[in-house]
This record gives sequence, C-alpha cells and structure tokens, in this order.
Amino acid sequence: MDFYQIEYSRNPLESWNKLQTRPPVEKNGYDSLYGFCKATSRYHFDESINDLDYLNSDCPVVIPIKRFNGNWDEQVESLTVHTRPETLASRKQTRLSANNNFEENDLKSWGYDVENYTIANRIKQPELEGDIKKIVGSFGFAEPKMIKFDVQMPGQCFYWHLDNFGGLLKKFRGDYDRAGVGDIDQRDVMRLVVFLDDQRQGQIWQQGNLLLNWKRGDCITWPWKDIPHGTCNYGHFPRPVLNVTGIVTDQTRELLSGV
Repeated sequence: MDFYQIEYSRNPLESWNKLQTRPPVEKNGYDSLYGFCKATSRYHFDESINDLDYLNSDCPVVIPIKRFNGNWDEQVESLTVHTRPETLASRKQTRLSANNNFEENDLKSWGYDVENYTIANRIKQPELEGDIKKIVGSFGFAEPKMIKFDVQMPGQCFYWHLDNFGGLLKKFRGDYDRAGVGDIDQRDVMRLVVFLDDQRQGQIWQQGNLLLNWKRGDCITWPWKDIPHGTCNYGHFPRPVLNVTGIVTDQTRELLSGV
C-alpha cells in the first residue's frame, strides 16, 4: 500500500471525461455483491501495483475535486447527535432484494458478525444549512440525489467494496433486468465525499492500493463502477464526512472545469 496526500494538480473534469465503462452483466449466476460489481470493474485488483502511477489514466483510484472552506463545525456537531448506526438491517430498507442477499452472503463468507455489524453512524437526506448546503448545491446534481451525513465512530468500519448505488438507482434497473442511468456510462452519476474534519490518528480511507491522507474540506470522487475502497476508524475521535450521489448535469461539469 502507498500513501496519497490529496492534492489538486490534475484537472477533475479532464479526469472525469476520460472514464470508461464496461457493459452491464446479468445478475443470474451471482450470489456475491462484490463479485457482481467486480464483473464490470476495470480495476486491476493487483495488490503489488502502485496506483500512484495510474492517477492520470482512464481508471484513477481517486479524483480530487477541490478543497472547500467554510464554517460547519456547529452543524456537524448538531447532525452527529441525530445519527443512527447504519447496520445491515437498515441498509436493506431502501435496496433491491438482490443487493441485500448478495451483501449478506459476502459478509457471512468473510466472517463478519452480520447481526451486529455497523459501517458508520448515518443520517440520510438531512436538513442542511450554511456552508454545507452551499457545497451540495454547487454541484447542481439532478434527481435522484442521495445525501448522507456519515460519522464513522471509533471501532466502526465499512468493508472493502465496490459501489453499486442499489437504493438510488433501483427504479431504473427493475430487478436488474434492465440497465439504469450510469450503468452504460458511469460518468452520468457521481458520488463525492467531503471530509469535514482533519484526519486523526487511527482513521483510514483506502482507495484501491492507496491510503488517503486528507485535510478538512477535501472533496474527492472516483470511477464508482471500478474502484474498490473501504474505511475504518480505530482511533479515538469520530470521523465526519458528507457523502453525496446524484445525476451529473452541465452545472456539475462546469464546477469540475472551474475549480
């Protein structure tokens, strides 16, 4: 593994425009969410490769967007109080049954305690205000749009996975009997993360073979159909992030081009 200090020497719009997408696959024959997602990933999955060498490729493990400045400490504190543990049971409430069954199969096969496993504390679609609200609005995402305020508490982890957006895009996909927006061209959907506090000891965010070093306000995205990633907090302090996923618009591209 190699360390990557988030920096902004690359143009995020150029990086985003270079992304490619493998065709969708049928869900039949799969019983693993990780395996199902991996079938359409363009990532190499070779732990010996230095992903720093591929940051300018058409499959970079991370695309830094910009570092936002703002005063959001009070809102982070207020939102944190209202977060609730995001468990396997709570994840099941918004997604297709195939996603849920596949994910549970994965966790059991990997040895996770399915009944008690928690990835983070979370609020979905929170009421935002001030500078955090401005950040979300600046991307101009069209609907459907999912906003999550996540606080990974000490002792929590989000397992090594690939994104599928099973809740956000389920109305487009049916029971995976048709391709949804983003499945043909992943550039139509974007997930971004804004780190709302400086990294503290014991807080880990891994993209591919890179361990990220972040500062407060750092904002990243990545080719969501390609890049495996995971997070954990074995430190002493909560790790808050803003997690936003939505349909890309001209305003989104304009922000990427003008950062």
